[in-house]
Amino acid sequence: MARLFSGARMKIGFGVAALAALAAFVVSLPADASAQSLRSEVTASNGVVVTVDSDEFANRYEYSAPQVAIDDGFVLVSRLIRADTIGPVYIGGGFIYSGDWRFYDSALFRGGDPAEFISAGRDVGRCSSSRYGRPSCTLTEAFLINLTPEDVATRAVDGKVAIQIRSGRTMATVLLEVPTSHFDAVMEVSARPRP
Repeated sequence: MARLFSGARMKIGFGVAALAALAAFVVSLPADASAQSLRSEVTASNGVVVTVDSDEFANRYEYSAPQVAIDDGFVLVSRLIRADTIGPVYIGGGFIYSGDWRFYDSALFRGGDPAEFISAGRDVGRCSSSRYGRPSCTLTEAFLINLTPEDVATRAVDGKVAIQIRSGRTMATVLLEVPTSHFDAVMEVSARPRP
């Protein structure tokens, strides 16, 4: 019995030493030999800086233009490419506010035509309370709006695409105006050859 136990202890000791050697080997590998995500910035020909999040191992690349501030939130133009699947250019964003839920659920282009609005989730953040009032929580709502190149070309006015995000439940509305230069930059940089 004692012999069996000592043999197991020797195997565990060998396993730990092998694991330590493997870890030292992986750490000594050049950066391009290990699988990791990288973030870089690329300037498009129109001067807009596009952030590129690349994961070569997963063959996943996400391109994003700078954020544009909107009431209680932000939006940015992005595109996701996975393997040979080239996603559409979209506006992604979110709202951060307190009070009651607004339940944003649709979007319209200027003139009333619907835009393809996708709710990307709602969440409750930090809450606080006072003995003099009701509790208040930070609420977040995320969304995506898919756009075609034709949408950008035909909907642009004075170099911007205007979209109104709406809530059918609460009648809340928010206007966003995204520069067409952001769409152009994301399209250009995402079309370039990837490493």
